[in-house]
Amino acid sequence: MWIKRIRTGLLLTICGGAWLLLSAALPVAAGDLSSEIRKGASGPDNHNGGYFEVGLGMVSYTTPIVGMPEGNTKGEVHTEGFLDINARYQYGCLFAELFSQSLEQFTLGCNFYNGENWSLDWVGLAEHDEMSEEESDDYRGLKKRRGDFMSGPRATAYFGNYIVQLHALTDISNTHHGELYSLKLARHWQYRNWTVHGIVGATYRSRQVNDYYFSIDESEASEKYPHSNVPAGMAYVAELGVTYPLNEKWVFRSFIRRLDLESAALRSPLILDDHGETVATSISYVF
Repeated sequence: MWIKRIRTGLLLTICGGAWLLLSAALPVAAGDLSSEIRKGASGPDNHNGGYFEVGLGMVSYTTPIVGMPEGNTKGEVHTEGFLDINARYQYGCLFAELFSQSLEQFTLGCNFYNGENWSLDWVGLAEHDEMSEEESDDYRGLKKRRGDFMSGPRATAYFGNYIVQLHALTDISNTHHGELYSLKLARHWQYRNWTVHGIVGATYRSRQVNDYYFSIDESEASEKYPHSNVPAGMAYVAELGVTYPLNEKWVFRSFIRRLDLESAALRSPLILDDHGETVATSISYVF
């Protein structure tokens, strides 16, 4: 799920002057908004090539979802180390991008239009993780909710220090047949070699998505997880972060992020709270 994805991506890989020292080595490419805004990108560029970074960091977070992590309680703070991996490669129209501090994290796609200030891609990515007994004992007695894979257009527009990105995705994995639409606005500010960024966004998930992952049907209902129906709904995100190049090869990043859910989500016994928060800091090496 989206909170779990913040944590999972941070653990597996679930804020443009900071990049001025690196610009000769790293080609700028239209792509993941979280990565673009940290670089201070001001326009699309689909040149062939890519970059790779690896680093270490610490993350503290709260999640409102039962079982993520196992035994999670409302407002409980979890602190862990994580491997931070950031990479992108493009050849022709095809690209793959991984940014562990992003809400999307890993994306495959094809860039089929670049204007002076905007680009259009067709992307595919996993938006929701599996929820099952194999993943967490907290789901014991519940039917398995499979992870999905969604695909659709991604439009990115650049307006000076602002970037706007839209996703319109449909499930193509035959998991829930739902739809997801997200709109994010980001801005960066330059202070000497520091890049400060802010992101705000909203995501709509159709009834099929929320019902599949969070509703409890009569066949699996119990005293612990009573019958419930969760309708379509919105989630909202806000993030503030900084990026700083320690030298030509090492980069420091830090951010704080808050995710808020609509009150309708609380109808589900699998939802503990209406919000979750993440604070992460990392140092990465650029190859």
